[in-house]
Amino acid sequence: MYHSAVTRLRLAPPAIGLALTALLSAVPPLAAQTPAGAAAADSATVATTTTTADPRTVAQQAQADFERFRRLNLPRYRGKVPTGRACPEPVGLNWCYWYDETNSMPPEPDTIARMRDRLLRTLDSLGTLEPGDNWISGQRVRYEVESNRPTKALTVARACRTVGWWCEALAGLSLHEMGRYADAEATFERVLAAMPERERCEWRDLTPYLDDDTRRVYIRTRCGTPERAAYEARVWWFARTRYGMAGNDSRTEHFARLTYALIMREAAGAYARGFDEAERELLIRFGWPRQWATEGMAPGGRPMFTGPDDPSLRVSVIGAEPTPAHRFIPPANVLTSPAASDSTEWAVQLPPVVARYHPKYASKLLMLEHQQGLFRRGDTALVVLAYDVSKVPGLAGQRLDGALVLTPGTTPAGQATVRQNIPSRGTLTVRAPWGPLLMSAEIAADSASTLVRARYGIRPPFAVGARVSLSDLVFFRPYGADPTTAEEVLPHLLATQKVRASEKVGIYWEAYNTNPAGEPMTISLVVAPDDAEPEGRTARAARALRLGRGTQPVSLSVQDRSARGARVTPRSVEVDLASLRPGDYLVQLEIDVAGQYTVRADRRITVIP
Repeated sequence: MYHSAVTRLRLAPPAIGLALTALLSAVPPLAAQTPAGAAAADSATVATTTTTADPRTVAQQAQADFERFRRLNLPRYRGKVPTGRACPEPVGLNWCYWYDETNSMPPEPDTIARMRDRLLRTLDSLGTLEPGDNWISGQRVRYEVESNRPTKALTVARACRTVGWWCEALAGLSLHEMGRYADAEATFERVLAAMPERERCEWRDLTPYLDDDTRRVYIRTRCGTPERAAYEARVWWFARTRYGMAGNDSRTEHFARLTYALIMREAAGAYARGFDEAERELLIRFGWPRQWATEGMAPGGRPMFTGPDDPSLRVSVIGAEPTPAHRFIPPANVLTSPAASDSTEWAVQLPPVVARYHPKYASKLLMLEHQQGLFRRGDTALVVLAYDVSKVPGLAGQRLDGALVLTPGTTPAGQATVRQNIPSRGTLTVRAPWGPLLMSAEIAADSASTLVRARYGIRPPFAVGARVSLSDLVFFRPYGADPTTAEEVLPHLLATQKVRASEKVGIYWEAYNTNPAGEPMTISLVVAPDDAEPEGRTARAARALRLGRGTQPVSLSVQDRSARGARVTPRSVEVDLASLRPGDYLVQLEIDVAGQYTVRADRRITVIP
């Protein structure tokens, strides 16, 4: 069910008539028609009318009549409508935008759907007569998409015979609506290639979607230069909702909106006035409405629909795009340093949200509960991830696709592991260049329009100036043996960082560049409440001793020797957390090696009853 997401309020001019023009009124009543009879009647009407008017004029009149009919038969919206100073974001003089996932839009009346189908039959007949008319072909694609028939829209686009790139743009819009994003992207690339340079620059322009900080950086580059192209490529790479999916649907959504805006130009819409720059801005930033309703009451509390002869009739129309509608382009700080971003910056939509996008495959975008670990293999990073979505509502019994994608720095490319038909619990691994990375772990069930995702920056534990460095700490379920590699511990990894106090937990890590002849190492591990800033080992151990009445500390310190014959020293310990009360803790590991700084690694853990 779609919810009232992007809502727009506009007052129509007075004295809008209820009657349709002769073109549509000549068709027999809807209730008395069969589909075949309706088509025949429409064809007869078109044949009669086109003897005195050209097809474009007939099509424009029929389309305007339908939109007038729609406007005066819309259901009533019962949610709260902000007005005046209460409007979160006024656009132009007559529009108000606000985001609301709590109020649902009423369903479209069957009468409007039937009248739209009648209009499409008329447009189809006229399009057969004039396959080279770009206005008619655009309206046919528009209303097929509105009727949730993008495959039929693609058929119309491919039958289009207009000069230039218009037919390709309609095909790109249709393919995007079908979810064929790679094909849509290739189609829009052909559109761009066929455009004059100035028009191509306008289509590639990102400024409507950017916050102030990002826009200042973007406008320093000039269209057509390698710098501008590289910046746009980077923005669209990081803007994608699913990194592991073929095609860039965020970019094709952008081009689809531009195409739809051209379709709306010189065409009637659900709002009474013509398509102006303010409505175009709303469409580009937030997409086009998929549902409409009326506010229900005119100014002064009078009923909206008092009759066709009432000269004071005013229709206040609200349009809504699907929800949830996520931030379209990441904020400036994420685009500048994606490998330093955290999950909150990707999940929480702090204002200002300049533009939004609702991917059809992510009607439910949920946080992925998981455990991730970063290990070094020469100059390569091995990232392992354990997940469990078996208890995620709606995913039981669904076909799942999984992806683990790593992006080094700000490079618009990455290394990915993509698997189809994965189990509901398991592991994913991928390799990338060693260093700071942006990680995106994605598990999708397209049949349920659900995406479960974890996205944030990862980096090796801090070890500047130290010869020996550490991997991440990872938690595993003890299995009666000491793991010697991350690959060996992988099947036993916990798919969460929540552990029960009654269960023992294993902790695995690796130390790198240790002396293969064997060297002494002091290993210290403390589990301390996660409620303070980082501090020294002595202070942390003391704090662990003050966990609270009835709670015993969890800490250990042992003298060890590095692995002989290798420069990698894998280690693991098994700890009992029974003495800890439920809460959030930090598992803190320190290793002292003679002649270098102490190296540290830590990981948060939540103890549950």
